[in-house]
Amino acid sequence: MKFLFNKQVIFDSDTGLLAAHDQQDDPVQISNPTKRLLALLLQHQGEVVNREIIFKKVWDDFGMVSSNNNLNHCISKLRRILRNLGMEEEIITTVPKMGFMFQQEIEVEQCPDPVGVLEDGYGMALEPATNASAPSLAINRPSGSSLPRPALVFNWISVAVATVTLLASTWFWYINRPLDRKEVFIGEAGTCSVLISDNLLQTNDAPSFKEGVLRYARNLKPHCTSDQYLLVIKSRSFKTWSQDLSRLYIMRCGNLRDNKAEVCWSLSEPVESSTR
Repeated sequence: MKFLFNKQVIFDSDTGLLAAHDQQDDPVQISNPTKRLLALLLQHQGEVVNREIIFKKVWDDFGMVSSNNNLNHCISKLRRILRNLGMEEEIITTVPKMGFMFQQEIEVEQCPDPVGVLEDGYGMALEPATNASAPSLAINRPSGSSLPRPALVFNWISVAVATVTLLASTWFWYINRPLDRKEVFIGEAGTCSVLISDNLLQTNDAPSFKEGVLRYARNLKPHCTSDQYLLVIKSRSFKTWSQDLSRLYIMRCGNLRDNKAEVCWSLSEPVESSTR
């Protein structure tokens, strides 16, 4: 199925091709996850699609690994391709802490497909085969296997070794994969919202830990604008002198609107702030 965006760009949701309306002979092929992502956002035009739904519909349901890095890479790639094809308008909008949205203002038209003509992945027209142009061929298939028994045994051993190697590699990657960090809101400090990695709250003393972090953050008397917040994360780069201690960082973060990204920087602690 083909869609026309603002009479400028054509998107083929079946083949994953994007092309300028006036230059359809030079399409751009996008990956399957990127194709599914664009189709999902288009299906919910004007609505915010949260990251969890995107992860499931684009990656998880197809046996692929979902992550924020993969999602952000696909979004950036889509924006760059659409811009190169002549779309000056911002089609995909980032909604902080929620997800992404296909802009309601974008005019979308469904293009009818020609009857009896198919297109391959390179845009070539394929006429349906007829009985006259496609003679039938009689193929004699040998019954049973033509390989001797030692060759069959070797093939089965090769398949078993390859399967074990694949499973071992998958298991090693799984236990060493980087974990996606999710952030949750825990309260206010000064004029800032305070967010913390949810894995830091998965302890028995989470309530007291949260109160301690909030108390310390409020002592800093931070000031944030409307698009800024405080982020508390745990350092994994350096070890503390005691294994019972955790080193936390409190940073102020804000949006870089021109680059559709976020930047974080450190806070200066007041001289009289208490560390208790």
